[in-house]
Amino acid sequence: MKKLLILSFFVVLSGRLFAQNTMADLFSGKAKVVFLGLDFTQAKYIGSAGFMDAAAIQSQHMVSWNNLIEFEPKKFSLVKPLKLKEEQYVAKVGDMIKHNKSANVADNIINEEYNLTEDQVRKAVSKYSLSEKDGIGVVYVVESLSKTAEKMTAWVTFIDLSSKKILLTEKVEGKAGGFGFRNYWAGAVYKINENIGSKYYKKWSNSSK
Repeated sequence: MKKLLILSFFVVLSGRLFAQNTMADLFSGKAKVVFLGLDFTQAKYIGSAGFMDAAAIQSQHMVSWNNLIEFEPKKFSLVKPLKLKEEQYVAKVGDMIKHNKSANVADNIINEEYNLTEDQVRKAVSKYSLSEKDGIGVVYVVESLSKTAEKMTAWVTFIDLSSKKILLTEKVEGKAGGFGFRNYWAGAVYKINENIGSKYYKKWSNSSK
């Protein structure tokens, strides 16, 4: 009887530790939200004249763009766009920095339009090795950085971290702008965040009810 009670306790505890989250949990303030950063493994770079140093993008800028999410929270936090409580949110981009080491910039600089499909996004996410196992992760699966259109396009993707199940994914654009190469594209990330708050939050929250 005692062994049965102990077993039951651990079954219940396990269920609590690895309970799956929903978008409703995010909007009600019940789920921790982890901003995982930017995934560049699927990205194309449109307008070859705007991407002359593929090696620097690969080794420096991908890391820098992700680090800004942690190092400059006043500008890149998702607390305001997703109307979160401060204690509900954390940014941890280390997994995406490691994941982006498999990206190939030089072979993905193009001069034509490019579209990433939702199926491709789902396949990309299924390959993640994530250290975070609790809460809802948010990752921007970058579709393209277009110098010709002066914008970044990314699939904003919400993941239940206990199961790696995609809860929601939608394509969002951000206008690029800023002084210098790094800041120019970091500006697009900032605009994607702004667009989430102004254009998508209400839609997503209503659909989760």
